[in-house]
Amino acid sequence: MNSRKVFINCPFDNHYFPLLKPLLFTLIYLDLNPQISETSDCGKVRLNKINRIMRKSSFSIHDLSRMEPLKKGDLPRFNMPFECGIDFGMKNSGRKSLLKKKLLILEKKRFRYQKVISDISGNDIKSHGNRPEKLVKAVRDWFSLNLGSAFYSTEIWLAYNEFTSDYEDVSRSKGYDPNDISSFTFKDVINNMTTWIDTYKTK
Repeated sequence: MNSRKVFINCPFDNHYFPLLKPLLFTLIYLDLNPQISETSDCGKVRLNKINRIMRKSSFSIHDLSRMEPLKKGDLPRFNMPFECGIDFGMKNSGRKSLLKKKLLILEKKRFRYQKVISDISGNDIKSHGNRPEKLVKAVRDWFSLNLGSAFYSTEIWLAYNEFTSDYEDVSRSKGYDPNDISSFTFKDVINNMTTWIDTYKTK
């Protein structure tokens, strides 16, 4: 496993994008390497790729905040709890290389998970209330406990807001919609953030 890789399991849609961007930004600011399942080969089974990424990542973040439909008539999405279960299975598979995996579970409301996935009670679960700033703090604090950090969440949040302004200007100048998750590939977004943060830290 790579000690800096972080597998991300969350909704990949415009509704969640305001949380995904600060999540990615926080990880990169902490010199971590976010891993998202994004494939260009239609012949590949996505679940197989997810399994490979999980095995190679020392950390995983599972956001289970989307357990109800976005609107009436929709069905709930179970991809997030399903992938979370796979990751727990890997960690407890008995393989020495996977025993040290660490999982952070994010939720919208504190203790809500107990009503739908009570089996994960007792694990490290943080609530973000769908608030980007609270998510940044939850992720930063968790990694500070696990890896140590010279950066505080307030510093990361201020940097993220400055980045957001630049990101939107650059995106629009290139004909992209900064609020549309499908405008860029995740690789584009991560590379953009990495370059910006590297420059910001040397100011």
